[in-house]
Amino acid sequence: MSTPKIRTELDKLIKDTTSFDAGKIPAKILADLKKWKWGSYGWVSPASLMFTAAWHKYYYPSIDCCKIWAADENGNSIPGGYSIRSEDEGVSIPLLAKYDLCEGFCSPNSGMQGSRAIEKMRTLKRLNKDFDTAQRTVFDLKLFASILNQINDLKSEQLLELIKWFICTAKQIRSKRTAENEALQTRTEASFDLLRFLSTVPDPEFTKCVTAACLSFLYSKNGFVVTGIEDFKTAADARARKPGDLTLEKDGSFRIAVEVKDKTQHIDWNNIERAKRIINLHTSLSGFIFVLESRDSATCSLINEMVRSPQLSTPDGKIISIMSLHALYQLAIATTTETDLINLTAKYLATAPAVKPETKAAWLKAVKSYK
Repeated sequence: MSTPKIRTELDKLIKDTTSFDAGKIPAKILADLKKWKWGSYGWVSPASLMFTAAWHKYYYPSIDCCKIWAADENGNSIPGGYSIRSEDEGVSIPLLAKYDLCEGFCSPNSGMQGSRAIEKMRTLKRLNKDFDTAQRTVFDLKLFASILNQINDLKSEQLLELIKWFICTAKQIRSKRTAENEALQTRTEASFDLLRFLSTVPDPEFTKCVTAACLSFLYSKNGFVVTGIEDFKTAADARARKPGDLTLEKDGSFRIAVEVKDKTQHIDWNNIERAKRIINLHTSLSGFIFVLESRDSATCSLINEMVRSPQLSTPDGKIISIMSLHALYQLAIATTTETDLINLTAKYLATAPAVKPETKAAWLKAVKSYK
């Protein structure tokens, strides 16, 4: 069957599927799929590859769906192999994205892009279950391999129900996400220490949301708009061509670029050099701010060395500033109430695509406990 026809059939299947027959799917693979940490950091990227392998085996039953590379590490063709990456990026991801099923289920770009460990295994020519455990991954690589090998042993009727299982799982995640986002955007009268709560949540995207809320209250009254919340962190510069993780725009031009560093990150001289390149590229910028979540990071000896350096006195460095999120928060809270800052942060949490599901759950729990 041709790829366009497969795409058309899958499109209809994704659109219409609302249930599956679990009795037609082997219990072992269902048990393994339940072990997969859907939506968790590190487990998102390879998730769509399992869906891709299932429909590939369904439409090409004689093909070994575990031969997921068309060529080995030397570029030599792998007999019977196929490019799961091409099918994932060309068919699975666009169709799942069409029905808003990526977020929380799989990567919106490609399953293989975020799974370098899988790419490095090309030398095996086939993803077996008995490979060496030397590969370090956040997700369970052996579980992934086990699922793919089980998919390869399924019959047509079983594969169809498994494809429906993946679709239903993605739709359940979408429903839960929609409900959470609606709850996040419902105004609350809660008032709690936002920075203290942030310190308990290991999520760089949440740090970005808090930063954006602070910037919005400080600048929006003067016609500035904070952008970048809806961008994936890795796409902010490369695809959107924006100068920072967040950007303050006015009258259609970039005015201030903001690079946000969560509690695990620091800046070094290479960050300063990169900021200079961005400043030279975007001549409309009047400021470039590094916002560091860690208060100590903004006052360390290296930062003191940077701010005293002649490099920050040159035309391409003089607009660079370094501050802690704590300082930014104190400036913002002087212009608004803690409750309003919490509500705007929640709004950004609902629209930021890469916020961890557990972050949203913890936030809603904190708001509910206040009531």
